Amino acid sequence: MILFDLGGVLLPFDRERRVRTIAGVTGRAPEAVRDFMASDIHRRLDLGLADKADLADAISDFAGRAIAPHQACALVLSVFEPPNLPLWGLAADLRREFQVGAFSDNPAMVKQVFPPGAVLDPVFLSCELGALKPAPEAFKAVEARLDVPADAILFIDDTLANVEQARTMGWDGVAFISNDQLNADLAVRGISA
Repeated sequence: MILFDLGGVLLPFDRERRVRTIAGVTGRAPEAVRDFMASDIHRRLDLGLADKADLADAISDFAGRAIAPHQACALVLSVFEPPNLPLWGLAADLRREFQVGAFSDNPAMVKQVFPPGAVLDPVFLSCELGALKPAPEAFKAVEARLDVPADAILFIDDTLANVEQARTMGWDGVAFISNDQLNADLAVRGISA
């Protein structure tokens, strides 16, 4: 079983890109947008304690005017840059030999930025698990749903604390830095596409 993180791995992101987008739509200063992004609504979305309507209400309050749920989602998702297509291709190639999924701290709306035709199965999102990485509870929830031995899971994440927690749980973990580095780390494990 190979699990990829989404943000920072399969889906590169730029927080300042989102700040600029929200500032442009709301007319608020970038610093105010950064403060808004640090508010509890985003943590609640990631934990599944808030939905698109709650997000729209929060952004509407911030903007001082009505923002529809679909627009609120687009604003939040503006953090993502174009998908790392070579890495999505690698994931697709690995599916010929392995089960390949995702394990990420995101609300379900993140699936909207997957490239067309992309398949990850299963997809474990913090909003469905009710826990965020690197909390052991998040890893335990994934393990329970996979029903495979811990040492049968390879986890790829760009955050070292998450990789270290995976290793603590008995999983194999790779800290993602680049596509080339990941291919080299997989080759050391005898995994190639």
